[in-house]
Amino acid sequence: MKVDRTKLKKTPTEAPADCRALIDKLKVCNDEQLLLELQQIKTWNIGKCELYHWVDLLDRFDGILADAGQTVENMSWMLVCDRPEREQLKMLLLAVLNFTALLIEYSFSRHLYSSIEHLTTLLASSDMQVVLAVLNLLYVFSKRSNYITRLGSDKRTPLLTRLQHLAESWGGKENGFGLAECCRDLHMMKYPPSATTLHFEFYADPGAEVKKKKKK
Repeated sequence: MKVDRTKLKKTPTEAPADCRALIDKLKVCNDEQLLLELQQIKTWNIGKCELYHWVDLLDRFDGILADAGQTVENMSWMLVCDRPEREQLKMLLLAVLNFTALLIEYSFSRHLYSSIEHLTTLLASSDMQVVLAVLNLLYVFSKRSNYITRLGSDKRTPLLTRLQHLAESWGGKENGFGLAECCRDLHMMKYPPSATTLHFEFYADPGAEVKKKKKK
């Protein structure tokens, strides 16, 4: 959700010059330029200021999060950012999440941030880079801040539920379902009733080539 401007109170302080320069620079970027600019910002080297000054960019970021978190038509279990052909959107999403974490870390008035429902949705991504970037942003909010605890129940409850699901144990040897059992070709009756779903991830190495030796 975009920032509710009707509830904004204009801050009497002006943004530091270097902060204002960065805001103005990012505001005129198209998506391709925005990606390049955000990827270059690894650490925060400008002044700390009110989040109020960033509302225009936060609204733009909100739109990017919303687009990335939409479900794919006829495949409600998949987010748009997880589709292979939307790699550019995923890269922009990651850049926005990482930059926002820096911004929140070095700004005041965190309560103005209003895209938490999109973060909750993105925790369901099948891409661990996306999930980790969201968790990192949530971690920044939790440091020296009561932002999450002050959320309305309509936003806090789904977020905490999703985080609890991520933290649940898959079972493990202690619960009678170790890795060795997973690798054996056992009868279905040998598996515990709770073993209904297998979650896994893999990464293709584009640089790896399989060479076959020809026999003469």
